[in-house]
Amino acid sequence: MSELQERVQAAVGSGYRVERELGGGGMSRVYLATEVALGRSVVIKLLAPELTSEVLAARFRREFQVTAILGQHPHILPVLSTGTNGGLLYFITPYIEGESLRHRLRREGRLPVEDAVRILTELGSALAFAHEKGIVHRDLKPENVLLSDGHAVLADFGISAVLARPATPPPGGDDARLTEGGIAVGTPGYMSPEQAAGDADIDGRSDLYSLAIIGYEMLTGAPPFTGDSPMAVMSAHLNEPPKPVRGLRADTPRGVADALGKALAKRPADRFQGADAFGDALATALSGARGGARARPAPARTRPWRRHPRDAGRRRLPAPRAPRGPQRQPRGHRPVRGVRHRPRRLARGVGRPPHQQP
Repeated sequence: MSELQERVQAAVGSGYRVERELGGGGMSRVYLATEVALGRSVVIKLLAPELTSEVLAARFRREFQVTAILGQHPHILPVLSTGTNGGLLYFITPYIEGESLRHRLRREGRLPVEDAVRILTELGSALAFAHEKGIVHRDLKPENVLLSDGHAVLADFGISAVLARPATPPPGGDDARLTEGGIAVGTPGYMSPEQAAGDADIDGRSDLYSLAIIGYEMLTGAPPFTGDSPMAVMSAHLNEPPKPVRGLRADTPRGVADALGKALAKRPADRFQGADAFGDALATALSGARGGARARPAPARTRPWRRHPRDAGRRRLPAPRAPRGPQRQPRGHRPVRGVRHRPRRLARGVGRPPHQQP
């Protein structure tokens, strides 16, 4: 057991048994543990020890009190508990059986269109729920998307908002967002242009941009912007248009490609103004593509006309021709206004075509 793992075990106490480290790096570390009382597996995620401070610890507790309500959504990973002990800031979540979206992308490269759209709509539903509560994720990426039985669960709400605030309270109040003295939170490949520019006013439309990048990667196998350095990638987010999705994958429905293109707009005002609108556009485009691809049913085969045996020796007479010009009414016919009268039956041989003459 490493020194840090021993510190984690001491911080969580005897209620949890730390098993092993799952990964992490940079701003966080992740450990697998067992809740002793219930015998279930949980995940302990803690911030890097060098990032902890008294102000950050207080903000950490307050932020996760706010984000605790997000666990009511089926596609958001709930937070079971949080704590600050021994100089460590940690939170505990359920252990999800399955894999992350990153692992699946590494294994398959590109996902089927239907799977990609389903994951996007589920994540869009989770974001819409969070945005209604005034909570922005800020760090959407495939590593934070967990797949359980084929369905998506979004993790790490709250931690990005904690780190995005400055290390010392600004004069305008402790609730101010990212400032020049704060920490730039996010992954360069999935940052929105306003995040790359260091904009302090980040709203839910930034999450939609990051979600569209995830969708772009699921369909094409690579994110739209890459570079030799993080600064080069962030510059591409600000200045370069993405390559069309259908140019890289021709079987993408046009409506899905158009929805991704709109969500990847540089200006937030040009994107979808809500995650629900983005999800609805994707679902409508996919259902329309399914309807267009469905083959039309073949017309019913009619039974060919067959002559009855008793008519075998008879010659079929031509159909009578309709008379030309106005018909002359027979003598004595007086129509009454408003009442339709049938003409009197003519005498034999009068007014009949030649082939019907007796």
